Amino acid sequence: MLNRIQPVATRDLMHTDDVMPWLLDWRRAGQRCALVTVVGIEGGSPRSAGAQMAVSETGAYVGYLSGGCLEQAVAHEALAVIMEGQNRLVRYGKNSRYFDIRLPCGAGLDIYFDQSLDQDVIAKISRARAERSITALRTDLVTGSSEAVDDLPAGMEVPSSGREGDTFTRVYVPAIRMHLVGIGPSMAAIARLASNVGIDVETASPDEGTQTELALCGLAPHNIACAALPPAFHTDPWTAAVLAFHEHHWEPPILQTLLDGPCFYIGAVGSRRVHEARLEALAAEGVDDRKLARIRGPIGMIAGAKGCASLAIGVVAEIMAEAKARNFIV
Repeated sequence: MLNRIQPVATRDLMHTDDVMPWLLDWRRAGQRCALVTVVGIEGGSPRSAGAQMAVSETGAYVGYLSGGCLEQAVAHEALAVIMEGQNRLVRYGKNSRYFDIRLPCGAGLDIYFDQSLDQDVIAKISRARAERSITALRTDLVTGSSEAVDDLPAGMEVPSSGREGDTFTRVYVPAIRMHLVGIGPSMAAIARLASNVGIDVETASPDEGTQTELALCGLAPHNIACAALPPAFHTDPWTAAVLAFHEHHWEPPILQTLLDGPCFYIGAVGSRRVHEARLEALAAEGVDDRKLARIRGPIGMIAGAKGCASLAIGVVAEIMAEAKARNFIV
């Protein structure tokens, strides 16, 4: 059985944060499997409550619960749970019955193994995420019963996953999406990095050369002939918008449209002086101070970034930090 345990290869960095698609695929293929969730933490931990793994009876697993010191043991435990057909709550690390499994961080992790999750519940959660709405899995840790619930707030006030008594609620939000509009190599760099991280990137440009470069990155850019978002761009609370123009007259109409929507992040490339001029132009168009304050500029966590790599890294990091602050990502 030892050589059966192996992680599933994933296509990007965030693809392991939502294990439900694998769980659903395995169940539809007739495989028995288990959903494994961190439901309690004593002390510090490299992962938050709600971190998950999915384990198939074949020994394949996806997701992670620690810095790498626990996954193999968890996968073996999950196989035992699947074979026995009984859910189980296990403590690892501090005060655990497993003296040979130690966590370097000194934490104690309570981990719930659920082999009885109904396929319809898994499908409902996966469908809600694909349809870009918030949902949650609410599990009774004593009886093992679970339900998918959607009576959760959307947008700016997303609750954290957590335990109340014998009930654990794991919150799922849609994948982070980026609307990226502009011209030039910096735009392509941001698009490439964001895609590799796991952000769903939609791009638009009026420039043929930029469109070609984006296509070489595996993206399908929209062509725009005027300063407007493509009709196919639909913003929601899980969307970040980035403008990457060096000819800044393109920006005001697009920014006004974005400011009327629910994007959690709106930013535009340019220096501090450029940003001040941008805000002045929008104010002259009647945009109020509350909306103007939503626009990030200069964008990125690397001050003074001028190269494509440093700009892209800083922008993607800033978006991820904002998403984490809003509980959009674990």
